[in-house]
This record gives sequence, structure tokens and C-alpha cells, in this order.
Amino acid sequence: MSAEVWLRWASTAAFLAVAGYCVARLSAAHRAPAAYPGRHRAVDMAHVLMGIGMAVMASPVGGPLPAAGWQAIFLVVAAWFAGSWWHERRTGPPAWDGMGWHGTGLHHAVAALAMLYMLTAMRPGGHAGAHDTAPWLAGHLESPGLALPVVGWVLVGYFAVTAVLLVARTDWRPGPPTGESSILLTPRITASCQTAMALGNGYLLVAMLA
Repeated sequence: MSAEVWLRWASTAAFLAVAGYCVARLSAAHRAPAAYPGRHRAVDMAHVLMGIGMAVMASPVGGPLPAAGWQAIFLVVAAWFAGSWWHERRTGPPAWDGMGWHGTGLHHAVAALAMLYMLTAMRPGGHAGAHDTAPWLAGHLESPGLALPVVGWVLVGYFAVTAVLLVARTDWRPGPPTGESSILLTPRITASCQTAMALGNGYLLVAMLA
């Protein structure tokens, strides 16, 4: 296999690992219901959807659901987090209580909109175009070239800055054990996941813009 194919499979595995980690967090949430309110669950669910969606786009074989299905998913995610961000502006930012996730509702809305942009702005002529209605979405990276490329490059810059800030602001020193609900209290792992998602979004955008 070529280096590009290896990179795509490695990216697919990384995105699925992030999604799997978030599924595990959701499964463990019942152990700490009071400390794990809806906003945490919403972020975990968004990362599950983002991780699977990015894996589908990076994978050489693609994945289930046509492009329109993924567009609907990320439109709902973007709208939900945009509303959450607007609520935060009126009531103040939430206290994340050591759960490890970083970024406001606006950040997660932008991430969902970036996925929506990639799915919608594909140039016509490729087999993975925005109007694809096949039940299986082939890897988008095989049809590069996004419409409105300036939007794509702005998003690339945004995710690059986000990744740098996450690395700079995270305390990477090992901490003490946190008990049976430790998966919900792992700020270094969650920061690593968000950094990987930011870099992954940037990688997908650059690959499609090329």
C-alpha cells in the first residue's frame, strides 16, 4: 500500500478510537449521574458522531449512509451547539467540573459546520459528490477540490490554532488515580482526543482542498 493509503487507514483508526473512548465515557456516566450532566453527554455524543463521520471520510472504503444523511446529522449537531453557545452567553459559561473537555458550544458548532462544509462543498463530477444518494458513502478524499476554498483554508487555520492552544493549556503531568469513574476524569486523554480531532479536521480539509 502507498504512504497515502497507510495515512488514511491510520487516521481512520485514530478517529474510531476517539469515538470508542467517548462511547465508553457514556457507558460509565451512570456511575456519576450528578457530576455528569447533559452538557457532558452532549459533547461525548458529538465526538462519537464526529469520530465516526471523520473515519468514514478518511477511510479508503468509505462507510454507510449517503452524503445527505451525514449532512443532516452534522446540521443538527451544529444547530444544537450554536443554541448551547447562545445560552452560555446569556447565563455564563458552564463549569466543566474536571471532566476534561475543552471548548465552548461555539467551538463544537464550528467543528460540525466544518464537516457539513466538506460534505456540501465537494466540486461536482466526483463519485462522492454532495448529491450522492447511494447507501454507502465512498471515501471523499478520492474526489479532492472544495468549492469556496477560502472558507476551507480559514477552517484549517482555526483548527491548527485550536490544536496548539489545547497542547499549550493542558497539564500533561500524571495525576493521582481517580477511582471507578476515572474514565470520566481524564483531562489528558480528553485533551488528546480533542487535539486529534482538530488536527484530523485540518488534515481532511487540506486533503480535499488540494
